[in-house]
Amino acid sequence: MSLTGAFTNAILPILSVAVVGYLLARLTEIDVDPVNTLGLYVLIPALAFHSIATTTLGGGEVAKLGVGVVGYALLMIAIAWGVGYLSGESGPLLGALMLAAAFPNSGFVGIPLSEFAFGEIGRTTAVLYLTIQNLVVYTLGVYIASGGSDSRPLDAVLEVFRLPLIYAIVAAVAMRMLNLVPPPESAAMETVGLVGDASVPVMLLILGIQMAETDVSAISRSILPSTLKLVVAPVVGLSLALALGFNNPTVAKVFVLECATPAAVIPLALTIEYTDDVVVDGITAPEYLSTAIFTTTVASIGVLAVLVAALRAATFF
Repeated sequence: MSLTGAFTNAILPILSVAVVGYLLARLTEIDVDPVNTLGLYVLIPALAFHSIATTTLGGGEVAKLGVGVVGYALLMIAIAWGVGYLSGESGPLLGALMLAAAFPNSGFVGIPLSEFAFGEIGRTTAVLYLTIQNLVVYTLGVYIASGGSDSRPLDAVLEVFRLPLIYAIVAAVAMRMLNLVPPPESAAMETVGLVGDASVPVMLLILGIQMAETDVSAISRSILPSTLKLVVAPVVGLSLALALGFNNPTVAKVFVLECATPAAVIPLALTIEYTDDVVVDGITAPEYLSTAIFTTTVASIGVLAVLVAALRAATFF
């Protein structure tokens, strides 16, 4: 796939829908919370259940993907800590930098992008990546966001068990093991698939709305996290994919693509929970992180187009 084709077929559809959400937020007083709740509690769980229940991926590939997601987060946290420490970041801002670097937007950006670029296997791999990443975010991510404090993190860790996504995955896996999954062409599975498919445009609309509402007051502080996400992250993802030796080359390519997506939104909620009132060098950690999310999302458009074209043409996996 050429660079133009990668942009037209994979990036432009995402950008177009996200821009609609951005304009909607700018021109109206839309409240993103109910839409986000709809996505988290209905659409994404349906997408996850249908993707896992119907996937042709084997257990070995899923296990390698799990190792890759955890390994990527640990490596990026270590790199971000080292670079941030040498650059003079400390306290909550250093934690925000690590969160921005370690957790890509594998949901709102990653799932639609992977589906447009690599089809059904791309979507399923992205859903699995998101699920595994959520487990890491609500454990290690909570620890980082709270600065190691043990006063309230347990409540946030338990949040992962309040979201339907984890139960949708468990149900899909259990039904596959027990041979209880209805045929793909059955009314039940087609209904679940239809609901899941709706998550893609809704996630992109939410992304655009969130971009419109992002505080970019700390734009000058976003160079470091942007560099880590746009330059270092794809290299780390590629190195891990080659080291893990995925049997399915498409899974390997999607893994690299997911690692290279911009900073995730969920860690922002964690920094708001634990460090919203802590000011360092004139800004708070949420302001620092929200700016990083904004800049990495905007700047990633060109990077992801190049990466999709390169991955589609790659033959070394």
